[in-house]
Amino acid sequence: MSSARDRTMIVKIARMYYEQEMSQDQIARALLTSRSNISRILTVAKKKGIVEIRIAETAKRETELEDMLISRFGLRSALVATIPSGSSDYKPVGQLAAQHFLAHLKPGVKVALSWGRSLQAMVNELDEDNRPDVTLIPIMGGMTATPSSLSGETLIRALATKLNAEYLTLHAPTIVQSQEVKAALMQEPSVKSVIDAASAAEVAFVGIGSKESSSSNYILETAGINKVEHPDFWSKVAGDIGGRFFDSDGEVIDTRLEKRTVGLDLSEMRKIRRVVGVAAGEDKTVGILAVLKGRLISDLVTSSNCALKLLGLADQKTQEELV
Repeated sequence: MSSARDRTMIVKIARMYYEQEMSQDQIARALLTSRSNISRILTVAKKKGIVEIRIAETAKRETELEDMLISRFGLRSALVATIPSGSSDYKPVGQLAAQHFLAHLKPGVKVALSWGRSLQAMVNELDEDNRPDVTLIPIMGGMTATPSSLSGETLIRALATKLNAEYLTLHAPTIVQSQEVKAALMQEPSVKSVIDAASAAEVAFVGIGSKESSSSNYILETAGINKVEHPDFWSKVAGDIGGRFFDSDGEVIDTRLEKRTVGLDLSEMRKIRRVVGVAAGEDKTVGILAVLKGRLISDLVTSSNCALKLLGLADQKTQEELV
C-alpha cells in the first residue's frame, strides 16, 4: 500500500471516529479489521498531525473558591465546578475530574482507584483512547453488596475499555467476616499482588463517602454493622475512602473492622504521592472535611455547592474549638 493510500485510510478512520462518532468496535467491524488495529491507526493520526486534540473546558470553574480551598487546607490543587441552579453536581464535577485524570496519564503510569458515583461520573466524561501503557488498579475489594454500577470492579473495567488500558482485579470482598478470613486471603498471591501494586501507584483517584451516604451504608450493612447493635461506631463515623471508615479527624474508628477490610489502609493511602479526592453533592461535606483534616488527599475535585458548604463547616468547627 502506498503512502498516499495509507494516509487516505488514516483520514477515513479518523473521520469515522471523531466526526461520525462511531466506536472503535463499530469501525473495526465495518472495515473487517480488529479493534486494536483501529486504536493503533488513531494513535498514528495524532502523531502525524492528521488529528489535533484540544481540551475544551466545558465545565465552568470557580477559581476564587479553588484558591480558598488550597489556602485553607494545604491542597496541591483544587478544581471547583460551577453548578447552575437546579442542576446535578455529578456531570460538571465529572468533567473536571476527567480533565485532571488525563493530566496524570504519563507514559507507563499506574493509577489506583476506588469507586462510587463521583468516579463513575468521571469515567462517563472520558473519551475513548489507546493507552495500553497505563495500568489501573483497585484499592479495595470488589465483591460487595453495592449495585454493580457503583462497584470498583465494574468502574475499572469500563475505564480500561475506554482507554484500551491494562487493569488488575482484586478478587475479594471489601469486608470479610473475620480477621482469620482476611489473613488467609492475604496469603493468596493473586490478592496480595494487587494490593502491593495499588500501594506502589503513582497517583490515586478516590471517591469520598460521607456519614449516611448510600455507598457508605452499603459497605457497613455488608459488614453487619448497624445502628442498633453498633451505636458507638455510627456516632463517630464521618466518612470513608476505599471502605476504610474514619472519624471527624480522618482517623480509624474501629481497628477490629480494619482487620477485616481487604485493600489499602489509610496509612498506605497517605504514602501515595498524589491522591485525588472526587466528591459531588453537598451531602459529602462532612466526609470531605474529615479527609482534609486527616491529610488523606492531596487534590480535591468538587462542586461550588459543596465547596461553599465545606468552607462554612470548617469555619464553624474552628469557632467551636475556640469556645
